[in-house]
Amino acid sequence: MPSRAQSPSATIFKRKLFIPKTYQHLQLEERALIQTMLEQGFKAAAIALSLGRSRSTISRELARNNYTAPAMPRPVGRPFLAGGYRCVRANQRARALSCKPRVPRRMAAGTALWDCVLCGLSQGLSPEQVSGLLCQRMDKSIRISHESIYSAIYAMPRGELRSEVIGLLRKSHKTRRPRARGDDRRGLIPNMTSIDERPLEVGERLVPGHWEGDLIKGARNRSQVGTLVERTTLFTVLAHMQDATALGAANAFSTVLNKVDAQMRLSLTYDQGREMAAHQRLTQDTGMQVYFAHPHSPWERGINENTNGLLRQYLPKGEDLSVYSQDDLDKIARRLNTRPRKSLGWKCPAELFLPEDSFDFQAYWKSILHPNKPNVALGT
Repeated sequence: MPSRAQSPSATIFKRKLFIPKTYQHLQLEERALIQTMLEQGFKAAAIALSLGRSRSTISRELARNNYTAPAMPRPVGRPFLAGGYRCVRANQRARALSCKPRVPRRMAAGTALWDCVLCGLSQGLSPEQVSGLLCQRMDKSIRISHESIYSAIYAMPRGELRSEVIGLLRKSHKTRRPRARGDDRRGLIPNMTSIDERPLEVGERLVPGHWEGDLIKGARNRSQVGTLVERTTLFTVLAHMQDATALGAANAFSTVLNKVDAQMRLSLTYDQGREMAAHQRLTQDTGMQVYFAHPHSPWERGINENTNGLLRQYLPKGEDLSVYSQDDLDKIARRLNTRPRKSLGWKCPAELFLPEDSFDFQAYWKSILHPNKPNVALGT
């Protein structure tokens, strides 16, 4: 007996199926093949094998485009219309839906949440700090990811408004970039004590009162500002300096450190910059033991290096820093000390360093975020 003729579907089923692990959306060429095979009477399973796709991919494609299987066999000589499926129309529909989000964006311009986030950014907070402030530190918490804030900002159309909003970011980059830090200064310090001799409790950051120090310099290295950061609470103190000499640095640091309680002045870790050659004078004036990090090792003073990067938002490179008085520097330090910090559990340095009940975190930020509406509720 002659062998029974095999249907097209049976022939297709003999092919080896290879489906890639990474899913990609259907292309116009694949949709054209789907329409052609439907007109020839192939089933969804056979089409999937032919395209190397999952059967569910083809089934969903047909369902979302209102495909209906033929109720009667195809008449001889008349082409079947594939149940209403058209590859061009299906491709246009898919492209249009891919540009439309399924859920409206929470971070839309003109909403209360958008205005609140912009207000936080204008106060010098990073998107992550704004997220931590709204999610964990306010009485009426609003859950918004810092990635959502970045996405909403960089998704804005090009124009003056987008430039203004990006200008509120700390680095004001047009695109997000990795940060890089470094410290390449060193000098010969007499009678210095190495960081290797520093007590273990300093490295563990369990006891407050241990500081890290450095200088940030202005245009052509002709002006400078002293920076001091407490390792446990991240409390920052800035010192106005007339010059970068050893005696000038010792006097400037002694002046600002002596405003701090004696129990919070235990040690200072510095790099091997020549401005700290008079460290013994600093120890005599403040009672702090000075330790020196190894050359070319900024990670040994990582907290201070990070703080210097934050301060560049207010003290940009290439500026004359001598124009900032001590009062101006105190205001800048206050902005850093009232920021919620992720490493502190979204608490701010001021409420950890200052005496208890001397700083009301929620009252402070409510007065900034909602100066005219202290009890406003943020909508989505």
